[in-house]
Amino acid sequence: MLFKELNLKETSLKAIEALGFESPSEIQEKSIPLLMDGDIDFIGQAQTGTGKTAAFTLPLLEKIDFSSKDIQSLILAPTRELANQICEEIKKLSKFEPVRTLAVYGGQPVSGQLRELRRNKPQVIVGTPGRVLDFINRDALKLETCKYVILDEADEMLDMGFFDDVNTILSAAGENADKKIWMFSATMPKPILALVKQHFADPQLVKVTRKNLTADSVKQQFAVVRRRDQVEALCRYLDYHQNTYAIVFTRTKVGAKEITDELNMRGFPSDALHGDMSQEQRDLTMKKFKEKKINLLICTDVAARGIDVNDLTHVINFSLPQDNESYVHRIGRTGRGGNQGIALSIIEPSESRRIRDIERITKAKIEKIKLPKISEIKAVLREKSYTEFSESIEAFEAMGSEDFENFKEKFADVDKEDILKGAFSFIFNQSLKRYKNAQDLDVKGRERDSRDSGAARRGDRPGGARVQRGYEKFFLAFGRKDGMDPGNLIKMVSRGMGVRGSEVGRIDVKDTFSFFEMPERYKDKVLGMNSDSWNQRKISVEVAQANAGGGGGGRGRRNGNRNSSRRRFSR
Repeated sequence: MLFKELNLKETSLKAIEALGFESPSEIQEKSIPLLMDGDIDFIGQAQTGTGKTAAFTLPLLEKIDFSSKDIQSLILAPTRELANQICEEIKKLSKFEPVRTLAVYGGQPVSGQLRELRRNKPQVIVGTPGRVLDFINRDALKLETCKYVILDEADEMLDMGFFDDVNTILSAAGENADKKIWMFSATMPKPILALVKQHFADPQLVKVTRKNLTADSVKQQFAVVRRRDQVEALCRYLDYHQNTYAIVFTRTKVGAKEITDELNMRGFPSDALHGDMSQEQRDLTMKKFKEKKINLLICTDVAARGIDVNDLTHVINFSLPQDNESYVHRIGRTGRGGNQGIALSIIEPSESRRIRDIERITKAKIEKIKLPKISEIKAVLREKSYTEFSESIEAFEAMGSEDFENFKEKFADVDKEDILKGAFSFIFNQSLKRYKNAQDLDVKGRERDSRDSGAARRGDRPGGARVQRGYEKFFLAFGRKDGMDPGNLIKMVSRGMGVRGSEVGRIDVKDTFSFFEMPERYKDKVLGMNSDSWNQRKISVEVAQANAGGGGGGRGRRNGNRNSSRRRFSR
């Protein structure tokens, strides 16, 4: 199917053509006709990167009265990055229409956004729940005229703790009896179903099936190296694969900063994106990345929410994320728009066992690769230097150059071979000398084969590993049989303590209990969760004993207590 078969108005088709698109994605093909032809409540279930923004923007442009100065649509997004991205997408798709939009979000002075709201009279507001609710409470944002409320990435808003705000906003918009709600979400957990039951009226559902989680256009790979060699492995890969344009994911913002510094020192233009940056700094970093003034963006999962860049060559995991679902979201950022993308994970031996789990989820093979050999890297770097040197000769214009004449006079008596030696030493050898005594990094022997042996050695398992410096290890009386998994554990801890999920260290989920690590400064907060509940069951967490291991040691050795805990706290 082509966009022109969807009965869109000419101005929209003209804008789509200017963007270079011809055929709609599956979610667009299924959603646009429904949303255009009827005034309905709507639910679109599809993963990130499937084209949801255009799926609701194009029908919305068919329904907006461009002559009105009233707010006609409110779009809620979980992050300021996504809010800005949606606003930009609306501007592109409404290039030939006089629609007025405004993005409102935290991290910027509220006074400036209020001034823009009063001055420009936007017809479409795009915002994060917290800032939108702030505007409503200030009586600055009135929703009596709002006909369409759109929730984008609803499950992300739930995960980030915004759902009470979303419910309040929908209730405030409920004063308009004619309003319609459109929602897009990758998953449909129980709180979202409850919201649908409370606020929606006989919604139509469009679902893009799970097979689209990983596209055939994404080639998945992994390389195994020791932890201390991971940064060097990344640099070698980038030296060999020139012109890589990638997002590099790390688990912590500290790690993102350290990797960024190392990459820049090695000559790879990079910048980090993290939660401590001001909005102005974040916007500047994203602008540099999209304009390819930097080729590598280093960030955590939290910082990357809402980032959408269509022509990435790679997504690189610097270690695997804590939960498998995050892996799926990460790699979905490459291989878009008909391009082939590569998702590379640079992992340590203890992570090898998780590759099979991810293969089951993605229903795709993850190829084990070896890092390029030193001789191969040096050959690439030599050719790059030769090409640049030849181009500089061809581009050079010596006419009238006093400096060049001075240079010629200075070295007029130097032999040609000596000139070439000097050029090689000064230009070429700079990029080659660090590989002079370098050794291969790929893990050999039993460590390398741990994925195929069926079990990693005890010392490589998170439960049996030495606690990371600066972290405390905790025992939790929930395990797999209680419905606990790494993703749920991260959500439980981050919500219960009011911290980012990236703060959680190593996790080891057993059948009837779990271990997890947190920075030592959070000890009191972790133990304070004992007054909270998870899935309507009381949380039981305590500091793990020093000998707690992957084989069920530590507190888990008190079998009677452990089993009774499991009976008390089962889901």
